[in-house]
Amino acid sequence: MRKRATFKVANCNLEETRMNFNRRLFFSMLLASRLQKSSFRVVVMEAFNQNRSSAALLVHHADQQHRVEFAEWLRTHPQTPIRVRSQTGRESLAMIFRVRMCFGRGLILLQSDLGTREGDILTIEYG
Repeated sequence: MRKRATFKVANCNLEETRMNFNRRLFFSMLLASRLQKSSFRVVVMEAFNQNRSSAALLVHHADQQHRVEFAEWLRTHPQTPIRVRSQTGRESLAMIFRVRMCFGRGLILLQSDLGTREGDILTIEYG
């Protein structure tokens, strides 16, 4: 006899709902979540400096083939914590904001300086 898993939500006035997964569905969902892109390469359009270090960066896609994908990601993640890595290997935690009036542009607020200048290519990682 197969055992069925039942999940209940505490302090909820909804009726009990059963969730049934077979192995195929479970593994396909697991694989699909791992196939989602978790990083983008971006180009610095403008660096905003404070006390001789970069405090904020205006960025857009680095590769033309990822232009729409990056813009869509920004649209669905308008304010997201990220990790930024420069080509020299320096890293910083940051927050990226979608610039609504500009297609595919993001504003990155850095926690620490990366020595970034206009035209530099960075990798942002999320999730």
